[in-house]
Amino acid sequence: MNLNKLAVSLITITLFSASALALESDFDQPIHVSSVKQHANMKSNTVIFTDEVLLTQGSIKITADKLTVVRGNKPNHETMIAEGNVATFHQTQDDGKPLDAQAKHILYDVAKGTITLTKNAQVKQLDSQINGAKIVYFLESQELNVSTDKAKQERVQTVFLPAQFEKDKTKKSSNSSTPKTIEEEK
Repeated sequence: MNLNKLAVSLITITLFSASALALESDFDQPIHVSSVKQHANMKSNTVIFTDEVLLTQGSIKITADKLTVVRGNKPNHETMIAEGNVATFHQTQDDGKPLDAQAKHILYDVAKGTITLTKNAQVKQLDSQINGAKIVYFLESQELNVSTDKAKQERVQTVFLPAQFEKDKTKKSSNSSTPKTIEEEK
């Protein structure tokens, strides 16, 4: 088999693997990666995409300056490392809410079903924002673990914008108002 066919085979196997632990709606879809440059190393089962990298799979979208894909020893054990001045991750969750994240380093472990953000890590959902030294997002359960760099005496920062609370006040005030008669509701 010539080198080009081997490279295409490696890339195809790596990119079209699906994770059993991730959201069904996304992982039933193929993975597409585009970039300006690509380098495949057959000995190390590694493919490196550079310059304007875009990875998509269903609602998942990852952008980076560099994406390294390392094929594992077993199917669905790939590791994808997105790096850049700002690497981004986007996913529309099953309930329709968007999850947007960014960091200088994003590690996607397919076997564990996790996205790990480090170096200026930030996650946004609707009007909320969380910042920390390290954020781990579990795809299946849609949970976050956020930690800080204790050596720098940092603290996890979460911001809830007042718009969320205003919406809740409106709902509470309409529920606590004087009961209406049947005639008033018509």
